[in-house]
Amino acid sequence: MTVSNDGKRWFDEGQEWLRRRCVHKALACFNRAERTGFACTECAGARWQCWMLLGEFERAWAESDFITASNTYDPHRMWNGQAWTNQRVMLRCLHGLGDAIQFIRYAPLLRSTCRHLTVQTHPQLVSLLQGVRGIDKVVTWGSDWSDSSEAWDMQIEVTELPRAFRSTQSTLPTDVPYIQIPPELVMQARRFLAKSEGLRVGVSWQAGSWSPGRSATLEVLAEIFGVNGVRFYSLQKGATREDIRPARVLRELETYARDVRDTAAMILNLDLVITVDTMTAHLAGALGRPVWIMLPRQADWRWMLSRDDTPWYPTARLFRQKQENCWASVVADVARSLEDEAASLSPLTRLDHTLSGR
Repeated sequence: MTVSNDGKRWFDEGQEWLRRRCVHKALACFNRAERTGFACTECAGARWQCWMLLGEFERAWAESDFITASNTYDPHRMWNGQAWTNQRVMLRCLHGLGDAIQFIRYAPLLRSTCRHLTVQTHPQLVSLLQGVRGIDKVVTWGSDWSDSSEAWDMQIEVTELPRAFRSTQSTLPTDVPYIQIPPELVMQARRFLAKSEGLRVGVSWQAGSWSPGRSATLEVLAEIFGVNGVRFYSLQKGATREDIRPARVLRELETYARDVRDTAAMILNLDLVITVDTMTAHLAGALGRPVWIMLPRQADWRWMLSRDDTPWYPTARLFRQKQENCWASVVADVARSLEDEAASLSPLTRLDHTLSGR
């Protein structure tokens, strides 16, 4: 079918409604675009995002099934719906660090049916994912074993696992923590952290450069740092003393946390993590720690719409921008909530909290 100007116009209009998070209007436009000749797979991909934002996962999987069926033959033995019983499976983490951490929760389910499960992931995550139940081997890029087609029978990308298991909001694997950190690392982190009264709160404010709208600045977060009874620690990877100088209450952990597993050990010794939408949010959620996630107006599909909780992480609380590119209301809400948390620690509780080293 020839692509008409009308089809392109309807698709572009749908993208604009989607950007505004007027999802039902976007769906109507994408359907109209498809009827007037725009590429069916592109319309299906756009509708997939709409359905995920609405939390209607089953409809999203139907769109994915259509896209998969439309593809030509794949010589790389990618999963296409077949059973993996008694198969040696290669699980590839080809997207971001946060994606790998979020979806690795499915490893035990996958391993319960396959014969052997190898995970190929980013170098930074190798040691961390070794603490996930059900994984037989963790490797990174360039491994002769993992790159050899003789080492596995079938491969699947980690973000495909929710579709593979036909997950719904009520059937997501939500048992946390699903990543285990060696106890000796947790104890080392506990000794490193200074004993103090009040809440211990880790903070991360910068996401990746590919999505600048997710990031905030230390100056913007100043109201949060003004809350009394809280000791703040920087969980921002790459941040230096010079970087955190504007927020004099922040303590840096960069000299201690050499890799992601060290950061995880630190998080297990904190009372709360406050972060933008970045790997730190997924790490805290996967560890089962309380985490407050500050989201932009156009939040990613995984956080859905409007709600202040998420089925992906039972210990997470979401704080959303009310206006695009404006963090003021988010910061004010977080600061008020943090004041309540700090106030809930009675003097006796604070003393126990300090003496226990937590």
